Formats: sequence, structure tokens, C-alpha cells
Amino acid sequence: MINTKIKNLSSRPGIYKFLDKNSKILYIGKASNLKKRVSSYFNKSLISIKTTKMVDNISNLETIITENEEEALILENTLIKKFKPKYNILLRDDKSYPYIYIDTSHSYPSIKFYRGSKKNKKGYFFGPYTHVNHVRYMLNLLQKIFKIRSCENYFFSIRKKPCLQYQINRCTAPCVDLISQDDYQETIHNSVLFLQGKNDSLINKYDKQMMEYSDNQEYEKATIIRDKIWMIRNLTKSKNVINNQKEMDILTISSSDSIICIDVFLVRDGANLGNKTYEFSCENNSINIILNSFMKQYYFDNVPPEKILVPEKFPDLKILTNILSKKYHKSIKIIHAIRNPYLSWIRLCQTNTDDRLKLISASNNKNDYFGTISLDLNYKKKINNVICLDISHLSGSNMQGACIWYDNSGMKKENYRRYNLNNIKSSDDYAALRYVLNSRLAKLQESNNLPDLILIDGGKGQITQACTILTKLNIKNLPILGIVKGHKRKTKYDRILNSDQTDITLMLSENSIRVLQSIRDEAHRFAITGQRKKTENKQFESKLDSIPGIGKVRKLHILKYFGGIQGVLKSSLNDIAKVPGISSQLADIIYKHLHSK
Repeated sequence: MINTKIKNLSSRPGIYKFLDKNSKILYIGKASNLKKRVSSYFNKSLISIKTTKMVDNISNLETIITENEEEALILENTLIKKFKPKYNILLRDDKSYPYIYIDTSHSYPSIKFYRGSKKNKKGYFFGPYTHVNHVRYMLNLLQKIFKIRSCENYFFSIRKKPCLQYQINRCTAPCVDLISQDDYQETIHNSVLFLQGKNDSLINKYDKQMMEYSDNQEYEKATIIRDKIWMIRNLTKSKNVINNQKEMDILTISSSDSIICIDVFLVRDGANLGNKTYEFSCENNSINIILNSFMKQYYFDNVPPEKILVPEKFPDLKILTNILSKKYHKSIKIIHAIRNPYLSWIRLCQTNTDDRLKLISASNNKNDYFGTISLDLNYKKKINNVICLDISHLSGSNMQGACIWYDNSGMKKENYRRYNLNNIKSSDDYAALRYVLNSRLAKLQESNNLPDLILIDGGKGQITQACTILTKLNIKNLPILGIVKGHKRKTKYDRILNSDQTDITLMLSENSIRVLQSIRDEAHRFAITGQRKKTENKQFESKLDSIPGIGKVRKLHILKYFGGIQGVLKSSLNDIAKVPGISSQLADIIYKHLHSK
């Protein structure tokens, strides 16, 4: 089950949780690429004894997708503090992250870079930040804007005259009373507002200043101001998935056939605390009915936050809102997310739920990949093997065909094939399709290993071409399906056609369509990577390649000697003969070849 889940993991950033046979969390980690990172734990080259022991105890895994690695790091830290997994003892906690600290224990507070425990510390902490350089730049910027002192209290107490910071206009020298305590406190108050993100007036001021520099053609100064604006916006934005929300739940739901997945994402005190996951079987119920039932059961036992975001309206939305508000003695809003920012938050969380459903479906069907397709199509022969074809080219050039193979356990890469189509007329996709299908089926026919289904990326025209090849090879009772790209190339609008060119989309279950789409996408990936590689190789071809007696080594010597092909073309016969390893006879052949019409 683990291997199947890993195979179907997302390549997006996020956090992963390893669980033992009792569903107890063993380890929580972050990754910029979930699939690569999780796969690395199951390589045979593991060195750490501790890691090996942990892997031996893993029975399941869960993931949460985030928008970027920064968010994954903060979420990882939050979940580790909450669950304290056994194998996370080497990970650092909050006190390892840098903060901006304003020390208010002194009558003239200072601002500084800080790491460590916040216990018994009086003042304001801003962070944690994930990039040390950003924090230092921010401190530098704060000193330039607000001129707050950064010295230690001891040095402050013994100063007799202003220090260098005052001389370079980075401090107001409160140590020698060059600013009143009230004015200095006002400066501290303004800097706190700035660090809290209330910085619109400052950015507007910088915008005007930047435009003035630009109008005066002082572009270097304008660039410096532009970079400052970028840093202010970058550092003051929230590091969490959900911005500027003190208390909120986000519900997402995903279904496939009888499997229902529901996630409840928790936001408390502006921090994303992760998600509660639920899955169960339910036949023939719409999303809003399932959501309606779940909401009532869940929130009668769990205290709701002030806002609850849901992906669909459900029948008892208004009634449930009133009941919950009375039950918990506070104003509660259940919001159907149809506009931003709510819609963007729902979409991000929905990605996690869809991904989890995909993993569950893959685990349930790991030895019967085409089970639902066989049932939906009701073919006499059970589908165990499928081939899928795709043609890729760049504006008609470097055309290449691809044929991939899937069996009931998934992709079978040893049976993947690529075909160079140099003899096919440019952009003639039909001829290319006929050539690839004829070549592949002829070989498979010889070895008596024909597939049970042919899948083609295309519609009626492509199906017609495929049928002609089956007739030519006298292959009977081999069904063909074509996937027609949907409106605006959106996958949810894709249509499936059978050998008779009839639209059978509505006959197929959601899972069957998803399986066919995934196979089509894999064929497209395999074809386009081959085509790109072919294009890259062609870019390195030279006019010297077709000359008899000139191999790779001699070609490189000649190009290096003249600095490139243009230098070779401009050279005389005598110049070519001077190249080490090139005889006068070979130089004559090269010269005539390059200058022949």
C-alpha cells in the first residue's frame, strides 16, 4: 500500500506524516517536492540506523500540500509541536527561527535580531522568519526609516557622545538626550505599526519617490527604492496558508464512486494547524447532501470557529448557522466560498482532499487498475493491458511518436516505445499515428501479446486511422477509445469516444475517466520529453557532421580551432589544413563540402 501511495504522491511542496500500524504519527517532515522526498526514505542506500528503524515501522502516510516550501516549514513546525512524533527529536523548534524583537523593558526600547526562548522577555516579537538575510535587511531598513537604537543597554548607559550610528543617520541618539522620550516612544509605536503590516502610507511615499527618481533618470536610486518596496511587502506578508484570519475552519469534500473524503482545515490565531481527515463509503448521494449531514454531526460535537468556509451550499445552511450561534453563544458564519479570497483558500485546501482521495483509490485498486473501466464498458474480455499513443512535434519539425503500456498494477515502463518520424510529412498527424500504431501492433502481434484496449489522444479522425491499421493487420475485437480535449482544454470537459465514434462519457464512472485521463497525460509526457530531447540534440548538429572522415573528436577540434562554424566557413583551404590532425587531403574534402552549392 505504501509503494502505491508513494507512486501517486503529488510533486508539489507540503508536509508528510509517517504513521505506524496503530495510526500513531512517527515522523513529520517538509518537502519542496513531496514525491521525491518521501521516495528517498525507501531507497536501499539508507545509512542512518535510526532512519532504517523508522522506515521498518511505517504502515501508512499522509500529506498536506502547501503553496510553497516556506509555508510547509511553518506548518511542519506547528504540527511537530502539537504531536511530538517519536522520530522528530532532531528537528528544531520555534526558538531556532529568527525574530525581530523590540525590547520594551527599557525606557528607550531597542530593536534587534533575536533567537531563543521568548519566556520572561518583555516586548514585541515579530516572526518567526524563515530567511535570515531578510530579517537583517529588515532591521537595516527599520533603522533607516525610524532611526531606532540597536545597541545593548550597557553601552547605552555609558555613552557620553553620539556613536557612529547617529553620524550615519541611523539613530536619533537617545543615549545623550538628542530626542525626547515621548518622541522616541512615538517612533517605536510607528515601527510596531509598520511591522504589523500597516505600511500603506510608507509604500505610497516610496512609490512617489521612485517615480521622481525615474523621471529624473536617476535609475540606480529608483532601483534601490524598488527593492525596498519589494522587501517590505515580502517580509510583512503572512507565512501561513491562510492570511489574516484569526479563527476559521475550511471544509473540502471529494468523492469517487462510493468513496467520500472530507477534510476540515483548522486556522487558529492566524496559524494553519493542519487538517482533520475523514473518509467513508456512501452510495448515490450528492455532495451537498453529504456535506449537510457531516456539518451537523461534526459541529454538534466540536466547537466551531467564527467562520466556516464550505465548497457547496447545503440544505440546512441557514438553520444550522442559527442553531450553532445559539448553542455556543457567539456569532458564527457559514460561508459558501464563491469569491476571493475565500475561493482561493478553498481551492488550495481542495487540492489536498483530491490528492488524498487519489491515494486511497489507488491503494484500493492497486491490483485492478482497470476494474471500473471493465465494468463500465461491459466488454466480453476483462481489460488487463492498455496501450496509449501520442504524437508530438514542434511546429511540424522533429516529430516523434510515443506508445506507452499500462497493466493492472499501473505503468509498465519497460514496454514504453518511442518512434522517430523523420520520413513522415511535417504536421501530418494521421500518417504519424498510422506508422506508430502499425509498427507497435505488428511487433506485438508477432509475439502474441496484443493489448486489451487501445487509447488514443484524439477524436473521430484519429479513431478512423487506428481502425484502418487494425483492418490492415487483420486484428479483430480490439476496442479503441479516443479522448477528445474539452472546452478550453479543461480536463473536466474531456469526452470519451469508442470505436464507433460514439460519445460514451456519460456511461463511464468518475474513476474510469480519471484513469483514462492519467494514461493519456503520461503518454503526452513521454512523447513531449522525447521530442524535446530530439530538438535539443538537433541544435548541436553541425555542417561538419555529414562530411566523410569527420567524427565527433575531429569536429570538436575544428570548431575549437576556429571558434565556431562561422569561423570554419570563412577560412581558406590552407587555414583548414593547419588544424592539428587534419591532413591536406582531408582539408580539401572539408573545404569542397562546405562550399559546394
